[in-house]
Amino acid sequence: MQKRKLYVLSIDAMIYEDTAFMETLPNLGPFVKQASRVKRVKTVYPSLTYTCHASMITGCYPDRHGIVHNEQFTPGDPLPIWYHYRTPYQALDTLPELAHRSGYKVGSVFWPTTGGLDIDWNVAEIWDWSFRPEDMRRQLMESSTPAFIEEIWPAYGQILQGLSDPYFDWFCNHALAYMIREKKPDVFFQHLSAVDHARHNLGVFAEGLKRDAWIQQDKEFGMIVRALEESGELENTTFCITSDHGQTPVDHLVCPNIKLVEEGLIRLNEDGSLKDWDIFVNSAAHSAHVYLKDPGDSDLRARVAALLRRWQDEGELGIETIFTNEEVKAHRLTGDFAFVLEGADGYAYSNNLTGPLVFSADNSDYKYSVATHGHLPEKGPQPTFMLVGPGVKPGVELECCDIVDEAPTLAALLGLEMKGVDGKVLHQLLAD
Repeated sequence: MQKRKLYVLSIDAMIYEDTAFMETLPNLGPFVKQASRVKRVKTVYPSLTYTCHASMITGCYPDRHGIVHNEQFTPGDPLPIWYHYRTPYQALDTLPELAHRSGYKVGSVFWPTTGGLDIDWNVAEIWDWSFRPEDMRRQLMESSTPAFIEEIWPAYGQILQGLSDPYFDWFCNHALAYMIREKKPDVFFQHLSAVDHARHNLGVFAEGLKRDAWIQQDKEFGMIVRALEESGELENTTFCITSDHGQTPVDHLVCPNIKLVEEGLIRLNEDGSLKDWDIFVNSAAHSAHVYLKDPGDSDLRARVAALLRRWQDEGELGIETIFTNEEVKAHRLTGDFAFVLEGADGYAYSNNLTGPLVFSADNSDYKYSVATHGHLPEKGPQPTFMLVGPGVKPGVELECCDIVDEAPTLAALLGLEMKGVDGKVLHQLLAD
């Protein structure tokens, strides 16, 4: 087997429409211009970062890997725990772990859902809601490769300032550059978030994206290129520049749980916090998951189905489609929810229990921003997938693929096979 070097960079919320501007950037530009590509990638449902990234490394849909949301369902908790660990898909293989078992030295920095990943050097994307440096370090030590965290923390730990931009990405980039120079991994994964955050706050095609995100991402990419040059591996490295989802605009934020309070199906404490619930609508941004506290209560299920249909007819909550748990399986999504709501264009869902039923985006959360995601994968601008370097057939441009095709294709590039996956190898992109 011919061993290759592979760098997989996920630029969160990058879309095909970005590539023209990317070609003008000093560091990304030369790679994007040369890349063979899939112009538009069909992502998963819901199109949320953690759901997508689990599919990107397992080659499987959410109905198999079990990451159905960014956040674990904890009704009433304003700071829910995210799916930081690979635990839900323990039964599945991942591309990083397959490469590691096959003799490659493998690293990863801030790839979502990879806490506990069995590779050489892992820095999981994780945080503590206190944002205190000692708590951030503790979370990294528990989820990642402890010896590597101890090694990088004295030099780079002070960069982290909670989740605030640009420091989260800066820490990620310094950690990976150090890994490349000092550990010389064969295969390494990275996730950067500045474009996603800027799109949420400014809009899908806002001019400020160039200033607030793309210039930063280009500088960070340049740092990795220089680290590869210093290690003597630049010419031997294949670059994969990819993404997870697009975004679409938000005009209305709607709060179905306020309706459930009025119906007596959610009870509140005097301060407006959650006391108890029979039904809870959990926002997935442009979509929402409807949970029954007692899934076996058929009368309650029938009541909520009738409520949802009535709300859809009234139109105020912007419900485009109501899926039952059984119906949504056609979109390769399963979970403990009873129903899934797909919002109409411009509508996103809020978990608010009090206040106005409908309000404007306030950028207080990724779900409540002027642009967001979580919608059906065929909607809006699509993510893109680019390959350039050894093992890649030059000059290839495919119109579309599924996001689950990425892992088996990259495995094939490494001379490996991912077995039992939902995706297929995109042989058209690979050199013979």
